[in-house]
Amino acid sequence: MVISNKMAGRVTSIITTDKAVATDEIRLSICLGANGFSFSTATVGRELLTFGEAEFDFQRPIGQLPQALKDIFESNGIPTFGFKEMRLTVPSAHFAWVPEPLYDASRDRQYLKLTSKPDIGLGVYHAYSGCLKSYMVFTAPAEVVTAFKLALPGIDVVCQHSVLANETLMQRSVQHPVVLMHVRDGAGDFEAFYNGGLLLSNSYAANGDNELLYRGLEVMKTLHMETPDMELMICGTVGREIYGLLQHYFPNVTLYTGRPFTFTNPEFQTFHSYRHTLLLD
Repeated sequence: MVISNKMAGRVTSIITTDKAVATDEIRLSICLGANGFSFSTATVGRELLTFGEAEFDFQRPIGQLPQALKDIFESNGIPTFGFKEMRLTVPSAHFAWVPEPLYDASRDRQYLKLTSKPDIGLGVYHAYSGCLKSYMVFTAPAEVVTAFKLALPGIDVVCQHSVLANETLMQRSVQHPVVLMHVRDGAGDFEAFYNGGLLLSNSYAANGDNELLYRGLEVMKTLHMETPDMELMICGTVGREIYGLLQHYFPNVTLYTGRPFTFTNPEFQTFHSYRHTLLLD
């Protein structure tokens, strides 16, 4: 993707508010996408202040990327330092959960070799999950992550499963089995919870609604979760077709919108939070 000869990226949509909040009381969240990234700012009390989407050409020389990223944020009134927290979420195809007692940071690449063979050009990273007391080891495009780290010093990097396998859904599964399906371009991410624990955390290639449905049925059958009280929650780029297909096969299908947030700008009333759980949760 080439945006222009002069610009590495541009904001394609943005919703914001004029409310003044100290930067050290704000969380900045960024989620990498197919052709750029989305971003949001929110208070520690989960009041949503900004949501935006940007196209960005990450194929440019690495030396140009950090300043280009800074320009996008600063031109839209978002500083690049001083936040309470900063998080970059990168969808990954290579990952492994490692229980805390068994984890050794020097063996990150060895953990991944047990599950897959990472592609050349990918860096290896890890993130800790307090609710699972485990480390998620995963790959991400090294130059992209480096660019964000230089543009936003101190930013944390996680993958999709670190966000989706969360305490809220674990607690919900105490009452009944819960399966979360996150839909994205060419893939589906699945988290299965039962009796307060995580049974499965995996991603599957899926080109089209029928293949997504097949993957969902396969997960239920493999885990023996085809029970009347099982709740299937879906989020991400969910269309009417896949939602209708899933309702035909599963009795309890709901949209997963993540943890609730508040807002003052009425434009957020039309905001579909289920499409951006990786960013907002």
